Amino acid sequence: MLFKATKKSNMSLIFFILVFSWALSRWPMYADIAQLNHTTDAVEKLIDVGECRLNFQVIKGGNITILFESGGGLDSTEWSKLAPEIASKTGATIVTYDRPGFGKSDLPETPYDMRTETKWLWDGLKKLGLEKNLILVGHSYGGWLIRLIASMYPDNISGMVFIDPFSTELVDILGVKYLDNHPMAGKLPFDTSKPEKLTKFQRALVRMVSDGLERKTEIMRKTTIPEGIPVRLITCGKSFLPKPEEQIAWRQSHEQIVSKIKGAKLIAAEQSGHMIPFEQPELIIETIIEVIQLTK
Repeated sequence: MLFKATKKSNMSLIFFILVFSWALSRWPMYADIAQLNHTTDAVEKLIDVGECRLNFQVIKGGNITILFESGGGLDSTEWSKLAPEIASKTGATIVTYDRPGFGKSDLPETPYDMRTETKWLWDGLKKLGLEKNLILVGHSYGGWLIRLIASMYPDNISGMVFIDPFSTELVDILGVKYLDNHPMAGKLPFDTSKPEKLTKFQRALVRMVSDGLERKTEIMRKTTIPEGIPVRLITCGKSFLPKPEEQIAWRQSHEQIVSKIKGAKLIAAEQSGHMIPFEQPELIIETIIEVIQLTK
């Protein structure tokens, strides 16, 4: 039977992805917060990047641009509350956007490719004139993606903030096969045999995860972090994964990331599970301010 596209089913669709997940039972609260705190200060623009149009929101500020990458299955509304607060406290230009297929961005017909979609993002930033002096902030799957952005465009990156990121290090600890067969990772909880009956959101998820982690991990193994930039990684302080050994692996992966980057610092969000942007937003703001100060 087709998995009906209700609000409850959407919660399940998001939660099943380990690298893109959070505390399922609290998702409705988060969704409401995002909607209620949508800022009118942001200018919304739909930009043609070739294969699709990407939806951007920009709060114009100074020469530093902070680019936010959302968690997997999420869109730019994840940052609706944080974006104006950070703009106010830093004076920086703030950019959030919807990845292809999510939010208000178009769903491409082409297969998912991390490098191609990073180039699309970059084409959009160039059209906005906001591709320089970037501080990258990425949550969960978005934390994996900012490593790719930084590796592809190292001269344009001034600093990085990882928020409870998924990582290549986690894949190495738990294994591709383990994650691809995990009920919260590789198995979609709805019938994919009739694509024409799937919602846009469901089709975007199918497109994103259908090829598994192996190819993505191969791409990410070749990435490097630019030398000499400030890097901070915020890790969750509360368990959110089903098994203790998975939670241990999650923390170990973060420790490994920091150990490989000169000058990087691990920060524990003691009061938060995976959804740190909603549970401890003030810690994210403090960390971004610290990174900005270190770029001067």
